[in-house]
Parts: sequence; structure tokens; C-alpha cells
Amino acid sequence: MKPLLPVAVALALAVANTAMAAQPVDAPPPADHPMSANEQAGLPDLAAINRPAAEVSSKVEINQPRLPSFYEKSPNGTEITEYRDKGKPVEINVHSNLGTSYHMGAPLDTSPSANNSGHPSTRLPSVSLTY
Repeated sequence: MKPLLPVAVALALAVANTAMAAQPVDAPPPADHPMSANEQAGLPDLAAINRPAAEVSSKVEINQPRLPSFYEKSPNGTEITEYRDKGKPVEINVHSNLGTSYHMGAPLDTSPSANNSGHPSTRLPSVSLTY
């Protein structure tokens, strides 16, 4: 009976190996789910992991009319117009009926800084006189 013992063990191992080979290690995804190139290579699906692309939430109007933030016309004919546009310094225009106009332009340095009241303003108006 001793010579049949190694044969029986070999037969049992062969049956077990055949049964193990018949079982798939990784079950393939269902047929309705197409596999990406990464999934076929055994890597995770990056499209499912990564965030979706950013969506446009606002649009910029290029030819938008410029509206003043302040406008006043005094009884003597002087017009004061102030523009406060986003991301730009304040612009002030003064026109009088005598032909004088003042324009308060943008400063040379538009970077944000703390206001120091000890220094005089660098934004002086330019005067234009027409005769």
C-alpha cells in the first residue's frame, strides 16, 4: 500500500491545481463597463479618481458701457464724475462751464499698501485750461 500513497498525493495535488486554475484571480468587469487603457494595464482608472474639470461660472463682457459710481452737476454747470472700476484705482473728472477741467488719474504705483497720513498724497489733479 505504500507505493500507492505518493500516487494518491500527486493525484490530489493535480486535481487541486486544476481547480485553482479554473478560478479567475481578478474577475473582469461587466461587459457594459468599457475598460480604459490604465485599467487594462492593471492600474486604477484615473478618470474616476481625478476631480472633474473646472466649469465656467461667469463671463466677462468686453464692450460693457462704463458707468460712473458718482455723478453730480451743480447749478453753476460744474460736473463731477467718479469711476470706481474693479481692480483699478479711483478716477475723478471735473469739468466746469468756464472751460476748466480736472482729471485725477491713477497713481504710478497701483500695488496695495497701507495708507500713511504723514505723507502727502501723490495723486494730484492735472489742470487743463482752454481759452
